[in-house]
Amino acid sequence: MVSRKQFISTTALGVSVAALSSSDAAQAAMADRAPLHFHVLKPGEFDSAAMNKIMMMDNSNKQVFQSVGLVTIAPGVASLYVHMQNSLNAYQFSYGMGANGLAVLAVLIGPSIALALNDKMWKKYKIGAMLKADATNTYYPADSNLDLSASPDDPNGIYQDWSAQALLKRGASFMVCHNATTAFAGMLGQKVGVEPKAALSDFEANMLPGFLMVPAGVAAVQAAQSNGWKLFPII
Repeated sequence: MVSRKQFISTTALGVSVAALSSSDAAQAAMADRAPLHFHVLKPGEFDSAAMNKIMMMDNSNKQVFQSVGLVTIAPGVASLYVHMQNSLNAYQFSYGMGANGLAVLAVLIGPSIALALNDKMWKKYKIGAMLKADATNTYYPADSNLDLSASPDDPNGIYQDWSAQALLKRGASFMVCHNATTAFAGMLGQKVGVEPKAALSDFEANMLPGFLMVPAGVAAVQAAQSNGWKLFPII
């Protein structure tokens, strides 16, 4: 029988060896890894006025959604958009606070920045295959006629429409991390034979309407919380 003391000693030794092996493996991997540099956007290189206008929005109920991966709950249905719609619906209809009862903002970091790109980019860079998602950005276009007078329970109405366009119609805001866009463009560009800078320029020029590029998504989430937005993470 192994005593608790022997168990702890043996475990500690195992952890030390594992840590050493992990460190060696990490150093070996770094030796083959191309350096990644993020251009730090300066004032004037992004629309800071638009960003600040959203951050300082005058609404007593403000919810910021942090989106990292492109999580789907069904083909063509992004979990991020479902969560945003459900929250808006609860405030407007369940709580009786009206159409302006809640302000929602999504900050896209990591691979979820793909949601901000048009179909041209999805096809050229094979984004769907990379993310095991649809071949094009089917998450953006509306499934309804965007009529705000629809019943909240109408399955074909805007309030049951899980698209970015439906959310934008209802006043939602979207911010896209420039750092994540840089990394994602470089990674996908390499796979299809496009230089990182050219791929980044491609992405920047092919953002969908309603998506605002910001310097760093992680900083945008913090800035939002500093301005009274309550965080809901989508991982």
